[in-house]
Amino acid sequence: MARQHILLAEKRPNLQHSLGLMLKQADYRVSLAETTEEALTLAKVMHNTPNSVDLLIVDLDSASLEACRLFMQTLSASTLAIPYLVLAEELHDQTGDALKTHGCLACITKPFQPETLLQNVHDIFARLAPQDRHQPGRIPEKNRTESRVNCG
Repeated sequence: MARQHILLAEKRPNLQHSLGLMLKQADYRVSLAETTEEALTLAKVMHNTPNSVDLLIVDLDSASLEACRLFMQTLSASTLAIPYLVLAEELHDQTGDALKTHGCLACITKPFQPETLLQNVHDIFARLAPQDRHQPGRIPEKNRTESRVNCG
């Protein structure tokens, strides 16, 4: 079975490196991007190829409602349905609710322990298991409404 492919969008080089290394050590394939826009461009290029993205991890520096809305609009405009989780400094209830409604599978507040990120990633992939007919780069529609989301 092919390893799951994670696309990590993080602009801080040291954090990008350490999170990417941690995910690789956990046996995930990892691609890196500095911005959300760059990540979505990469995801489009890789879509419907053997390198399709299975999970997007995006760091929203400012987890304000406006920053989240911009991210959600950009993702929706990309026409890709990629499972994603959000890393953020702080999340307000309204922001978490908006992300949850848009399909965010988990929100992790910084600072966090590496095990927290890995556990969330493992949990997400367990929910997107092949028995759910998950296709790389796609999220089953039922997960958008039935998933256990840790936002807000």
